[in-house]
Amino acid sequence: MDDIELDLPSVASPHNSGRVLDIGAVGLRNPLPVDGEQTHAYVSCVDGTTLRLPDSLQNWAMQTLAANYDLRATGLPSLFPCRFEFGIRDGAAYAVPVSDQARQRRPSSPPQQMSATSPSVTG
Repeated sequence: MDDIELDLPSVASPHNSGRVLDIGAVGLRNPLPVDGEQTHAYVSCVDGTTLRLPDSLQNWAMQTLAANYDLRATGLPSLFPCRFEFGIRDGAAYAVPVSDQARQRRPSSPPQQMSATSPSVTG
C-alpha cells in the first residue's frame, strides 16, 4: 500500500501555525508487528484523506488512541472528529488540538489541503 506521509511544516514561533487538519480518526497499521515489521500511525481526515504520521508522532498517536478508548469506555463522547495542528517547533514534532476560537485569535496561514486517499482502519 502506498502511504502519503504527513509533511510537517517548521513553525518559527507560537504566533505562527502549522498544518491544521480536521481529523476523523487516529489509527495504527500493523499494531502487533512480528520481527522485521513496523507499526505505522496514521490520521484519517474527515474529507477521506489518510496520512501516515512521521515516526516522531507515533507515541502521540498511541496516547491519543488510548485516551479516546478510555473516554468511550466510560460513556463519554469520542475525541473525534476534531481539529489538530501539526508541525515542528524547536526541532520537535508536535500535534495539538485546535479550537476555532484559538485559531481566530492568532494570525495564521490557511490550512493546506491534501488530495490523496487510502483505505483506513481504526482501532
